[in-house]
Amino acid sequence: MRALTGRQRSAAYALLFAAAFLLALRQTFPVEAVRDRLVLEAAAQGWHAKVVEVAPAGLLGIRLGGLALESRDGTRLALDDLRATLRIWPLLLGRRGVDFDARLLGGRVRGLVEQGGSARRLVAEVRDLDLVKATALRRAIGLDLAGTLAGDLDVTLDLREPARSSGSLQLRVERAGVLGGQLQLPSFGGALTVPRAELGALLAQAAVRDGKASFEKLEARSADLELVGEGIQVTLQPRLAASPVFGKARLQLKEGFWERSGSPALRGVAELALAQARGRDGSYHFQIFGTLAQPQARGAP
Repeated sequence: MRALTGRQRSAAYALLFAAAFLLALRQTFPVEAVRDRLVLEAAAQGWHAKVVEVAPAGLLGIRLGGLALESRDGTRLALDDLRATLRIWPLLLGRRGVDFDARLLGGRVRGLVEQGGSARRLVAEVRDLDLVKATALRRAIGLDLAGTLAGDLDVTLDLREPARSSGSLQLRVERAGVLGGQLQLPSFGGALTVPRAELGALLAQAAVRDGKASFEKLEARSADLELVGEGIQVTLQPRLAASPVFGKARLQLKEGFWERSGSPALRGVAELALAQARGRDGSYHFQIFGTLAQPQARGAP
């Protein structure tokens, strides 16, 4: 074997040093301290966090196995596995960034979160989330949902100047359905019992520009019903949950829905409760308002 020249030896030593440094950096990454900080941050947001397993991930990252979050009102979110890794290149440019890969609800969500100055960017690829397992969503809206959620989003929010926010969102739920539950409609005087219903393929497509998320498509069509959003917009605020929602929606219930509801009396009750929303075409028209965290609807025939 030919001996290395002086320059080659220097290069080999440099590579060996770099490899040893990176290995030591990974092995000594303070995963326990990062876990404790995440638990404290979750507590500050009103969530109790429990972690079964913690380990290094990537070069500068952490893996959390069996992560469970529970809010004060009992809402629970469980992640089978979460990996989060610091993005080195943005860090060198003065931006904080994290790549994440989470397995939950029988599916996977992966992407990145990045912050620089007043801007925050979220990129996510959502695949095969089973809504039947989404107990947190069920608790929030009062309905048991079915379907498989997939989609992509790439949104940059400017917290200082929301009008400079931009991005896009595309979501699709295959075999979407409602399995029953109570839909809270304060504008109609209380809750409405909702029977099983097939929604078919639920599509949502929105563009973010001029500080607003405008839904270009929001619809579900099936043998049971037809649901269409019209001109729905979200005016973005620094606190997303407080962002105002405005628009209209149209709901048409088909004969097959009433036949499969299993309760002949339900049709009369529903038509009485929604009488103020009934239009001349027989479909129900609603004005959508409120906030992103608490959207509401009232009749708008």
